[in-house]
Amino acid sequence: MKEYIVKTKGIIDGTGADLMPNGEMIVRDGKIAAVGTSLKAEGLPVVDLSGYYLLPGLVDSHTHLSIVPAQGNQLAQMALPAGRNILRSMPNIRRQLESGVTTMRIMGEEHWIDLDIRNAIDEGLIEGPRIFAGGIGIVATNGHGVGLTTSDTPYEVRKNIRKNFAKGADFVKMFMTGGMSSSRPPVDFCGFSREEVAAAVEEATRMRTYVAAHAHGGPGVDLCIEEGVRTIEHGALLTDEQIKRMCDKQMWVVGTFSIMFHPTGIEQSDFSNPAIKAKVLHNREVEAETFSRILASGLRYAIGTDSMHGLISYEMECLVNFGASNMDAIVAATRSGAEICMMEDRVGTLEAGKLADFIAVKENPLDDIKAMAQVDLVYKDGVKLVDKRA
Repeated sequence: MKEYIVKTKGIIDGTGADLMPNGEMIVRDGKIAAVGTSLKAEGLPVVDLSGYYLLPGLVDSHTHLSIVPAQGNQLAQMALPAGRNILRSMPNIRRQLESGVTTMRIMGEEHWIDLDIRNAIDEGLIEGPRIFAGGIGIVATNGHGVGLTTSDTPYEVRKNIRKNFAKGADFVKMFMTGGMSSSRPPVDFCGFSREEVAAAVEEATRMRTYVAAHAHGGPGVDLCIEEGVRTIEHGALLTDEQIKRMCDKQMWVVGTFSIMFHPTGIEQSDFSNPAIKAKVLHNREVEAETFSRILASGLRYAIGTDSMHGLISYEMECLVNFGASNMDAIVAATRSGAEICMMEDRVGTLEAGKLADFIAVKENPLDDIKAMAQVDLVYKDGVKLVDKRA
């Protein structure tokens, strides 16, 4: 159908506005033509979702394609041959789509498979969320995140970023600090010098995009703030001073909770490594408190599954447990994610002129955020890609 009207029990449009009871939406040529009540649509085909609540397609602001944390040793997974990892990505992409995710920001893959998969989706060769891709991650030889490619010295940082952009990357992913899924280095280790960070930001700015930094805390976060990095990924150890400075610079933090807290995350596999287990258990103690402070500060935030494919609803649930309202959690997974993906003019909210990416849930997530765990229908560009109804 090139044009149709959707009738609903209610629309949550992703802007933060109140629920619109009995909302309607007209879709024309894959875009939203109108949203409201009692719309004039004589003769248009009707998609009757009057028993459902409609929301924008969800945005996973931090994930990977080929990694499955429950299998352990994520960095070794990423270093597998390109063809194998493209195939390994396919079921992960489907899980994302079925969870309501219609846009994903991919935070580093070797062999540029994220760019190939993005292009295949755009060309209609495979079904999947639209992708905002970082290409190969920028990581120091002794840092967390090493798969096959390393970048040492400002020259190598620039060279590898330019290779990414030449292949079609949308932004720069940089591993600034240690991580949870590797035994070394320490979580607050800083992998890059000021000159290397400045080089990365300069290269990204020249391409009218930005640097996203894997960073939990410590001096690596300070360098990011001072040198113009746009987003801090994870941010579990942020101090009040760092949060304030990030607010002043209008930066973002992207929370990734399920990989830490969900039983099918790092816990399922890498707890056999005592160093990793100790890191994760400590992180669980501090992350909830850190994000409670972030929520109270006014710092802009979004959420991502970090390869916990299909668990965006769990990320939203964690946000609520940390103190966010149900509406704030929905906005984090819709409008805010679209802004981070530089797609706010196209996706993230149900407004006239935007692409018709929308999902339907049976229960009202403003009453119980766990309703987001059961997405029955997913539309992308006005086309139904998922229908779980009997």
